[in-house]
Amino acid sequence: MSAIPQRRTGKRNGRGYFGRAFAATLIAVAILPVPSARADLVGQFDAAIRNIRTWGGYTVVASTRVYETSGAPAPQLASAVVHFPRGASLRSSFLTKRFFCDAATLQRDPNPDLCANARFASGSVLLDARPAIADPIPADIDLFLAKGGANGAAATVVALVKSNQQSPAYNYDVLEGYLFKESSAARRYGYRLDLPTLLRPLLPYVTLSLAEMKLKITGLTLERRKRPRKLFWLKTPDCPRGHKVTFGADYAFKGAQPISRRRSVSCARFLDLPTAHRKGQIPGAPG
Repeated sequence: MSAIPQRRTGKRNGRGYFGRAFAATLIAVAILPVPSARADLVGQFDAAIRNIRTWGGYTVVASTRVYETSGAPAPQLASAVVHFPRGASLRSSFLTKRFFCDAATLQRDPNPDLCANARFASGSVLLDARPAIADPIPADIDLFLAKGGANGAAATVVALVKSNQQSPAYNYDVLEGYLFKESSAARRYGYRLDLPTLLRPLLPYVTLSLAEMKLKITGLTLERRKRPRKLFWLKTPDCPRGHKVTFGADYAFKGAQPISRRRSVSCARFLDLPTAHRKGQIPGAPG
């Protein structure tokens, strides 16, 4: 892939595409019709758990497609919040400089390998720049862990979205989202991720919308001298009495009605053996 010229310097808007990409990764929702003034906004989301390890590691493979039934570009996302099931929290062992990415480094040089130690997910997106540009714009996306603290956040998530072709509409963005502990009132959830939502195009008259996304979340792993020798970055969620955990997402669109979705997922999706959750616990690395 040829190098992409860096944007002109200056302060960037932290609100970008990342909300549209990462918000879909853990929510396995089939089709979400949303009425709008023009037609129906449809979002297709799929997620699966793969490569489950006995020490607690696993991979999430996700994809999404968003479109208007009228054929027009989908509206931009105004805000997005993702809710994670209680117990699926970030381990404190990964909240160290060793696993942090400095967003300023990627601002200067959008090379994801510069933050390889903090990269927990990667994939591809397809952007819609119509009517200014007829052809869709393919781009790569990488997600990295970063130091928290802003507004009381437990951690920051840095997203690098970069066009993988020369395009007059888009080059790249470095975006930030924040991970917060849920309030005690949210009994089903332990953490929420507040996401940035708007890309910054190169041309002022261009509006960019998400058309498609594919994401592979491999997570982060810590090698330990004592048993277990490997530690996964997320604790496995508690399996409730009903043997299902709950994910949630709240979305707001520009020019369309917001949507909220809750998805219950069987505990067995996190396991090698479908019967292993009968005792009400999910095996994995200890907390």
